[in-house]
Amino acid sequence: MKWGKEHIIAFALLLASLGLSAQETDPLRTIEAILESLAGTLEEESGAALIIEDLERLAENPLNINSASASELSRLHFLDDIQIRNLIHYREQYGAIYSIYELNTIEGFSPDLLLKMEPFISFGTLEEEPQRFSETLKYGRHQLLIRTLTTTQIPKGYKKRDDGSIPYEGSRLRYYSRYRFEAGDNFSVGFTAEKDPGEAFFLGSNRSGFDFYSGHISTKMSSVIENVTVGDFWIRSGQGLVLWQGFSMNKSLNALDIFKTNQGVRPFTSTDENKFFRGLATSLKFQDLGLILFYSHKNDDANIIFTDSLPTSFSSLQTSGYHRTENEIADEKSLENLNWGAIVTWQFNYLKLGATFVAEQFGLPFVRNEQLYNKFRFSGSKNYTAGMDYLFSRGKYQLFGEAAISKSKGKAFLQGAVAHWHDRFNLSLLFRHFDKDYHALWANPFAEGSSAENETGLYLGTRILPVKFVTLSAYTDFYHSEWVNYTTAGPATGWEVFTQADFRFSEKFQFYLRYKNKEKDQKVKLDKLYQNKSEQNRKIRLHLQYKPGEKYTYKTRFEHSFFKGLEKEKGFLMFQDVQYSSVSFPLNCSVRLAWFSTGGYNSRIYAYENDLLYTFSVPAFYDKGFRGYFNLKYQISEKLDCWFKIGHTIYNERESISSGYNEIAGNQKTELKFQLRLKI
Repeated sequence: MKWGKEHIIAFALLLASLGLSAQETDPLRTIEAILESLAGTLEEESGAALIIEDLERLAENPLNINSASASELSRLHFLDDIQIRNLIHYREQYGAIYSIYELNTIEGFSPDLLLKMEPFISFGTLEEEPQRFSETLKYGRHQLLIRTLTTTQIPKGYKKRDDGSIPYEGSRLRYYSRYRFEAGDNFSVGFTAEKDPGEAFFLGSNRSGFDFYSGHISTKMSSVIENVTVGDFWIRSGQGLVLWQGFSMNKSLNALDIFKTNQGVRPFTSTDENKFFRGLATSLKFQDLGLILFYSHKNDDANIIFTDSLPTSFSSLQTSGYHRTENEIADEKSLENLNWGAIVTWQFNYLKLGATFVAEQFGLPFVRNEQLYNKFRFSGSKNYTAGMDYLFSRGKYQLFGEAAISKSKGKAFLQGAVAHWHDRFNLSLLFRHFDKDYHALWANPFAEGSSAENETGLYLGTRILPVKFVTLSAYTDFYHSEWVNYTTAGPATGWEVFTQADFRFSEKFQFYLRYKNKEKDQKVKLDKLYQNKSEQNRKIRLHLQYKPGEKYTYKTRFEHSFFKGLEKEKGFLMFQDVQYSSVSFPLNCSVRLAWFSTGGYNSRIYAYENDLLYTFSVPAFYDKGFRGYFNLKYQISEKLDCWFKIGHTIYNERESISSGYNEIAGNQKTELKFQLRLKI
């Protein structure tokens, strides 16, 4: 691959921005930074909501590092199993930990890791856990969330057609309700109910009320039976080559965070209507040996193929979760899906070994269309996948990896390393290879593609802190596919480089400069033939933050994008944020005004928006227009608080927004969101 002007710019920026970061103590900014670094890969209500929920909760109620269990420590999402084990062993040997500086003396804890942890932990006294179940419940916490959202404009799907019918069965309001009771790490029960815009509510196909219901009961029975969960749950194992449900951290601003943590069984509380297990899971612990057994049986959304009015196969799994039209309703819960498996882990001082086995069976065979890119992909009704993984951590080094094989005899392999050579210099490296016929339908490893198949790649990341007030994060990733993908006409290659320099001169003023370049082969039609052509996306961003006092925070951003393919496009985004937090009054609010101008969708720019609690919004800005929003949080009482958000977008050169049944006539769109939370 040739080095052009953009590569030289990135390299010069990398050399010029070496530095040392001041401590990061704002938990909300830490959460926002995580989401910002993943903008463009997140979707509303995706598995990332689990991370947000855990960290938002710990921001309000920091975790007592001296009494937290292993399961509670895993909800920091920053610690792996060996680091958690080392921390607990240190407590047992030396007693209570009194400061963040003492944590730095524990094996596997680096200054960079402690900066992430600091906003979410406290150093309380050692506490005895309640011995009786009744005492456990006494310390529990109830939380009820009620949320609704809508658009003031009426999309096409809610209007009458020429024959008098209306495409969408329900109203354009979204209803969401969730109740959860938690008693530390010992007991949890909860339910979630949701109706998407356009879905019926207590009528038509949803006479029982909401379109989607989810619930769980999870309890710790003894030191051996660590957890039993009945209902809906997620399972995460190894490095995601076999089984990893929910959000998976890949390439981001945190260039060193390439290995997966927070493994095991977690109750499912999101609104993804298909990508979870429903049944029974149990976690057993026999000293250094851990065992997870699970069984799931539910119906998923799928496109069913009928022969002589009888269902004979399915052509695709439907994952949108929408059931608004006749066709979407027909696909709802139409396919039986059975899963079962086991996970075994062995824990040593510096080494953790694991093995994962998952078997899946559909009620009908999966028959894909005869496109060339489907030749080696999974088909049939049965599949199984097995893998072995390891994590070794000692001193300044962490090594991790996983190898797996599927029923098709396709194989996958992943190997990574993180080296904390110095407080001022850290390095990460990851190699992965997934055969084109490797089938793991629940896999979610570190990868460029959305599935663990047909990819070979090498990733290198670094974090450098040699100069006071400045931090550099950077990574590069090379990847290749040996077979045709949906978006390519043949074997393809890609390359990506990212670098960001953070400048933090004081608590009042800070800014960062970011550069990202991504090139990859894409399928285009030239001379009536499909062939690969390299497409390039470049983005450069300047983001400034000024906090003159405790009440106000000002954020300003300028971002430029450039797309080069068969055609060229340029884009520009500029916004101004004002955030207000009252010292004497329980009120927080944020306001944004943004202006954007791009040549089209290919030069789109993403920007994170403040939103309701446990939610996030990362809209894509393209074409030309303005976007503004107002987001407010008000604490009505000690137990009750509310959120309200209004967002308004104006497009300069459009006569309609979106397409299909979601099309809105005119050039303006307004969203309204409201949420109440009751805590007891």
